[in-house]
Amino acid sequence: MSTLAPGGHRTGVTLRTVLALYPARYRRDRGAELAEVFADTTAGAGRLATAREALDLAAYGLRLRTGLTSTALGGRLLAAAAPLLAGTLFGLVALPGDTRFWRVADAARSGFGVRWQQLPDNLALLGLTVVPALLALAAALGAWRAVRALAGLVVLLAAVRLGVGVLTANVVPGGPWLTEPNVWLLLLDATALLPYLAAGGLLLAAPTDLLERPGRLLVAVGAGTGLLVTKAQGGYDSWHLMDGWMPLLLLLAPLLLILCAARGRLLPAAIGLAVLPLTAWFSLFSLWEQVGGVWRLVPLAVAGAAGLLLTGQALSVRQGARGRAEVS
Repeated sequence: MSTLAPGGHRTGVTLRTVLALYPARYRRDRGAELAEVFADTTAGAGRLATAREALDLAAYGLRLRTGLTSTALGGRLLAAAAPLLAGTLFGLVALPGDTRFWRVADAARSGFGVRWQQLPDNLALLGLTVVPALLALAAALGAWRAVRALAGLVVLLAAVRLGVGVLTANVVPGGPWLTEPNVWLLLLDATALLPYLAAGGLLLAAPTDLLERPGRLLVAVGAGTGLLVTKAQGGYDSWHLMDGWMPLLLLLAPLLLILCAARGRLLPAAIGLAVLPLTAWFSLFSLWEQVGGVWRLVPLAVAGAAGLLLTGQALSVRQGARGRAEVS
């Protein structure tokens, strides 16, 4: 059943679906206005323009749902962390002396002279070496539209590498699709790609209207941090993975820094957010290896996430009450 928007324009199924992404209160207060604006801007437009307008409207609804608008705390935190995230991605680039460098060098030398099954992985590997450098340069210059495009490309390349790893895993004839050793190797590869997937996704989620100034210093700090932690972990060498309590501490430290955002301290929270994908890279695999599998780690992860969420909410409520008291 179609809905009749103000001005006599039929919004149709697309608009109703998009508006369903908005919080109920916002939809009640401004739903008619949004429908009217959508009808006016798409009147006489082609399918492509209408689809683009619907996607923009849906994206803002998701931002409202997740608290990632430019006025919300989450959005301001992502904007503060954006230059650091761009730098950390550059710091992950494989350099001579890093064990990953030899794979990058081999991929560059082989070019297109490999089997077609290996070509997507080789191209993605080279892309994840070159694109982060361009992304960091764009962030240092303040070209945030280019940063978002390059961040999307980073996520795509990492997803390609992960997909290739799953599709080309060894299969035992007559047995299960994946053997246990192959599963562990896939988990190791997945955690190594986590910084690219997480940092790229966070850059895409940052509010564009808060990304205006160049971030040269923060990009440089992020690049140095990414390089240092990569070297400390040993690059792609699993022998350097840490055991004991150290992986858990390396996960908790940036998470506790992120909680500073609830007290209005965005810079330490931004540092924690930028460092978390790096420490998660070499901590998660070590943790679930020690507990004996991913599923045994899930209850601990859920409990930890719930505890951090409740703590953040308590600090945020306390900060808001203090702010209201100061105003009155």
